[in-house]
Amino acid sequence: MAKFRIQPHGRLQEWVADEMGYFRDEGLDYEFSSDDRSANIVSPEQIRSEGPIDDVLFGAFESYQAGGGRKGEDAGDISCACHWTVNQAAKVEQGVMWGKAYSVGDAAILVAGDSDVKHPSDLAGQEVAVGYHSGSHYSAVQALEVFLPQEEIRLKFGGAPWSRVDLALAGKISAVNVWGPQRYVLEQQGFRRVCDTTFMMGYIFPAGTNHAAIEAYMRALERAQMDIDLEPERYKHHFLKEIPERFHDMVDTRCFGTGERVVFLPYTREMFETTQRWMHERKLFDVGPEAGVTYEKAVFG
Repeated sequence: MAKFRIQPHGRLQEWVADEMGYFRDEGLDYEFSSDDRSANIVSPEQIRSEGPIDDVLFGAFESYQAGGGRKGEDAGDISCACHWTVNQAAKVEQGVMWGKAYSVGDAAILVAGDSDVKHPSDLAGQEVAVGYHSGSHYSAVQALEVFLPQEEIRLKFGGAPWSRVDLALAGKISAVNVWGPQRYVLEQQGFRRVCDTTFMMGYIFPAGTNHAAIEAYMRALERAQMDIDLEPERYKHHFLKEIPERFHDMVDTRCFGTGERVVFLPYTREMFETTQRWMHERKLFDVGPEAGVTYEKAVFG
């Protein structure tokens, strides 16, 4: 039988469960698989150039389309992305949403320390770097529409999370929406929060994945979450496994927060349908709410 492939999500829980033997305790024969973002980056040459940055119109949702419920080809048997993308991907049958848990990522729109932007309303008409059809995209809209009319919210689709860090450090963007380790890296370089954009993540798996293996995986994550809650300082060094090596000398992970937190509560029908309405009212996808299947078919739980 093939190994159960686990796709980390820039967080600590999988690495703690691996270190502490929780996956093995659950009887999982597993391996880690990568999150291939090669189709979703801004090239170093473009970042170094004097010209404008092209939008990258490929994100988490498109990864699930390409992988049929996996975040890219040959990726994890279960993976994680913002709940908006996971919700819509499951709705149009590009995978099945796990309905027994979700996560919360601590995100924020950041600006350079010397920026004139002091309040979210100061971002009117200014580009905010986000990832297309990814958590930073939706959460920026959700957070900024409290302060600004839609026509004054200007998003720049700056590719994968670490591409957006590169853009920010190069001074190529006014503001950037980031979460977890990307947020911590930029904050240690003097960037400051203008607006909190903390948001929910969802879990998704390809149709036909062994449900017992997913249950075992989630039980291991629950034990890891308890360990992180109790003694976070023991485990923050694992963030270095999620941070590209080019940033290692810039950061001290001991000063980081704990990042994404797994919540072992259901993703309910009400949550699913409320999210569907929110996305389609803003016309974030090419199809309308009539496309796809019901909550019962889209969500396992």
